[in-house]
Amino acid sequence: MSRSWATRRSSLGWSQDSWSLEGVPLRFSVTKLLRHPRLHRLPRHLVPVGVLALSLLLTVCVSLLLNANVRARDQARFNNLVQSTSDRILRRLDTYIALLQGTEGLFATQQEVSPDEFSAFVQLFELQTHYPGIQGLGFSQRLSDEHHSIVLLEPRDSRNQAAMGYDMYSEPNRREAMARARDTGQPALSAKVTLKQEIHERKQAGFLLYLPVYRGGQTPATVEARREALVGFVYSPFRADDLLNGIFGIEHKPRVSFQVYDGTAVAPEHLLHVSHDPEALAREPMFTTTKTLTVAGRSWTLTFASLPSFDETASEFVVVPSLVAGVLVSLAFFFLTRAQVRAREAAERSTDELRVALAERARVEVQLREADRRKDDFLAMLAHELRNPLAPVLTAVQLMERKLQSGLSTEREREVVERQVHHMRRLVDDLLDVSRVTRGKIHLQKRPVELVAAVGRAVESARPFAESREHTLRVELPRGPLWMEADPVRLEQVLSNLLHNAAKYSEPGGRITLTLAREAGEAVVRVADTGMGIPAEALPHLFEPFMQVARTLDQAQGGLGLGLTLVKRLVEMHGGRVEVASEGVGQGSVFSVRLPLLPAERIPAEPEEERLEQDVPEESRRVLVVDDNEDAAEMLGEVLEMDGHRVTVVHDGMAALECLDALQPEVVFLDIGLPGMDGYEVARRIRQRTTGAGLRLVAITGYGQASDRKRSREAGFDAHLVKPVELDAVRALVADLGRLPGQRECTFNVTSG
Repeated sequence: MSRSWATRRSSLGWSQDSWSLEGVPLRFSVTKLLRHPRLHRLPRHLVPVGVLALSLLLTVCVSLLLNANVRARDQARFNNLVQSTSDRILRRLDTYIALLQGTEGLFATQQEVSPDEFSAFVQLFELQTHYPGIQGLGFSQRLSDEHHSIVLLEPRDSRNQAAMGYDMYSEPNRREAMARARDTGQPALSAKVTLKQEIHERKQAGFLLYLPVYRGGQTPATVEARREALVGFVYSPFRADDLLNGIFGIEHKPRVSFQVYDGTAVAPEHLLHVSHDPEALAREPMFTTTKTLTVAGRSWTLTFASLPSFDETASEFVVVPSLVAGVLVSLAFFFLTRAQVRAREAAERSTDELRVALAERARVEVQLREADRRKDDFLAMLAHELRNPLAPVLTAVQLMERKLQSGLSTEREREVVERQVHHMRRLVDDLLDVSRVTRGKIHLQKRPVELVAAVGRAVESARPFAESREHTLRVELPRGPLWMEADPVRLEQVLSNLLHNAAKYSEPGGRITLTLAREAGEAVVRVADTGMGIPAEALPHLFEPFMQVARTLDQAQGGLGLGLTLVKRLVEMHGGRVEVASEGVGQGSVFSVRLPLLPAERIPAEPEEERLEQDVPEESRRVLVVDDNEDAAEMLGEVLEMDGHRVTVVHDGMAALECLDALQPEVVFLDIGLPGMDGYEVARRIRQRTTGAGLRLVAITGYGQASDRKRSREAGFDAHLVKPVELDAVRALVADLGRLPGQRECTFNVTSG
């Protein structure tokens, strides 16, 4: 092997002493290569790569040529082993066919062969010595066209005795081979069978070889004549493993692994023999092939694979040292050239990294300052927006006290308090809605909605505020209906917010125009105003939380800067998008909402009827109010008493449980955050009592998340009200006891619009 490697190395121009390529010293070749003009035109950092690429290309070319040569030689060796193995199998089976032909001659020369004569004849062949793998020689006599019986079978061991008298024509695979031998007059090999000789626990796949015997010893000329003249068959049964192991010898297994399958299909059910144990094939073979042999009219498929012992001696492994040597030399050239440019590249890289780090630090500092400014602005706005409604509330309460003492009407003060409380609740609801949308906690209740009607409802909702600021509100609607799938409450919330903003940020006497149109399969709602406009630098950030265009104390319009964030998120949840345009400060603005329309086949045939609110029936109920906030509890109780109900107010859970049996209330309004025993535990104890099974249990709490509602249902509450509660919802829960008997899934989500 070393001599052949040296020969190949010499033929390629490599010399161990001079390290030359085609007679040129390697050191000189590399120096000339590095001075090539094309290399000097490369960027500095690519010069080592270019040298490495050229060196590796040369190494790969040489290795490929060498590999192709040795691969072809190893393939030829493998093919020779495959052919040798196939030839040995065919020669051995031809020998057995000749043995059957000799046995057929015995029956052709004698009209009748006795068992002793047949036994003496078979003993002459010494089957176990000269014909390893054969199970015996036998004769199956034809009794009728459909019945054949084994009458002679030698040697007479226990295996063969088990087969005596067996009608082989009764089994399909044997019958097919016997019919083929009968009709052709030629030897016929059967398909895979289990021999009748398999009387022990360890069984092998088997097959049989048949040769027909005709009356007179001659093969008739036609198929009909052969079927008529058939006397029987001389045959030999074979155990596949014994036969093929006998061909190659236990001590001298073939140098290739092979598997023998009956027929042309390579499938486990057709497997006859496996030459080597799976442990001998621990890795992927280098060569594999498939070969088909035809034996006595039957096809065998042989799959061959090279053995590890063959793969380890393959000439292909000579390629690896040459490839490694070439790669090492290429790497040496690469490191030599790269060493000269690496230091400068490292210095330049450090400079760039420092510059990037400084720029990133400056950017982060700007972001932190901006975030800190927004936080301070938001806290200042929040304090301002919460104090603003508190001032008129406090003043109105003091005025109401003085007017009551003087017997004057307090209607105007009551309206002020109610309006300011609703304003505060809207601020809190905006915060909660943005939080829920951001965390994916809002689930839309979608259904087909007619947009013209939805726009009309939103306009009517915003019109009072617009008129209070003396604005002109113009609406342009299409002639026909426009349908989309939406949550009507959230859709009207989007449109109302846009109209409210347009009115709020326009000077008194401004113009607001709302248009609804169909454009390219979408519904487009545009809200245009003649208001204060939006600076160009603020447009990209307008929909971010807490974002407000810079405002002064004399132009403060209120709000937390959450309305547009909520609009954008809700529109996107409906599959749409929202856009804004403004020519600058004082030029007004245009907000466009684009929403997907329903396809024609999904538009409902008739508009869904609006459900009218039912009048609350006036019927006296027994009501228990439990709240540790004495003012809230007393006020709620007073409202219910004014409606004609009998109300009892207590301020802790133990007091509620103590008076439950005596009062037997029909409705219990129960605060969750009670001292000592919380509302969940009180609810569970109420439900455990006989008097608490049929009453309506309503939770009153400041927590309105889905998890809070789920917990209240699990504790036994029928309804869940979020503070501050709407009195209409309270009245409805007390009045409609007969409509929802025992229903535990009723949930009232009381929030401001």
